[in-house]
Amino acid sequence: MEIEKEYLSGTKVCDIENPDIRMKAYFLTKKSYSERQKAIDIFNFVREEIKYRFDYSYTKASETLKKGYGNCFNKANLQIALLRSCGIYSGYKVYLIKKEVFFPIVPEEIYQLINQPTIHVSCAVFLEGSWIEADSTIDFEIYNHVYKNMEGWEYLEWNGEKDICIPEKYIIECEGIYSNIDLYLLNPPRFWNDQLIEKANKFIDNLLK
Repeated sequence: MEIEKEYLSGTKVCDIENPDIRMKAYFLTKKSYSERQKAIDIFNFVREEIKYRFDYSYTKASETLKKGYGNCFNKANLQIALLRSCGIYSGYKVYLIKKEVFFPIVPEEIYQLINQPTIHVSCAVFLEGSWIEADSTIDFEIYNHVYKNMEGWEYLEWNGEKDICIPEKYIIECEGIYSNIDLYLLNPPRFWNDQLIEKANKFIDNLLK
């Protein structure tokens, strides 16, 4: 199966040539014994060390790395930047999902502002001739405090062979895998502003206490 070079390329938001991205990719994978293991090591870092919090979709991968947190867009974008920096083909898997996934983690007034359906993005990795989804959105802490007792949610180790993705019950439609979604990510926020992001993130912080 042929794969386009765009799935190795940087974009304005996926800034793979940034020195911090390149250095982090090197240190995360310098002991990895295969391309699959590199993908696993990057996945584990993004899932656990980049905590799930809200941020603007246009945040560059290098900025998410520095901040240490992000939403699904930010985490997938960072994961893809690290993978591409290692020469591993990867892309953005885009879904339309039910907004109910956000109900436990945002205040009511913010929940009412979220579109129904809403967009979810994860990382897909091209390994040994096929696409494998590696959704790093939900770290163990937020899973254990929030999603553990909700139907359909699991916390699984990713082995680079089977998909890890959002529970099927929340998926309305899969839009496909894209090499570049900058046109979407760079759109002005529909309702998010600094105050709402801070409020939403404080809400999550309080849930995890």
